[in-house]
Amino acid sequence: MKKLSLRTRVLTGAVVAVVGAGTFGAMSANASGPAVTTVHAAHHQPAKRLPSTARAWSAAWSGSDPAALGKLFTANGTYTDQAIGVTMTGREQIAGWKARTDATMENVRVTVKDAWREGGHHITIRGVYSGHIKGAPKPFAVPSVTLLDTDGRRITANQDFYNLADVLAQSGLPADWTPAAG
Repeated sequence: MKKLSLRTRVLTGAVVAVVGAGTFGAMSANASGPAVTTVHAAHHQPAKRLPSTARAWSAAWSGSDPAALGKLFTANGTYTDQAIGVTMTGREQIAGWKARTDATMENVRVTVKDAWREGGHHITIRGVYSGHIKGAPKPFAVPSVTLLDTDGRRITANQDFYNLADVLAQSGLPADWTPAAG
């Protein structure tokens, strides 16, 4: 099992707290003080100056070509969907994840609300993950946070955080719903 860096553990704790609270509003100082400091210490960029990697990542998720997402990653890059608990490794598996998502959902979109680069190789994206699960009565749109690590050119690691229970509830599906096999 891969050991998580201190930065990943601190940011993951902060992201889980923010997403779990269902808001991206201010967080008060508490026992997770370092996480709050780390998140607020990042240099935010105006929306029109989003990191190019964040723009390309969002466009690939919102587009219809699964290979476009895979091409953003290094050959051994990883993509972890924390809400579902799965990790894909390598461009082919990552492109396959996008293809499976597109087969299960219509109008998949990731809308970037804010993104900033920290330390040159770390990008945090705050956005909205939306779509319509095929067969569900209604579409969904939930807050999301994505942590990207890069080698300067390509993504080496991607972690997505969103509330799966909210996706299912907004879609009008039961909490124990799973996609049909195949």
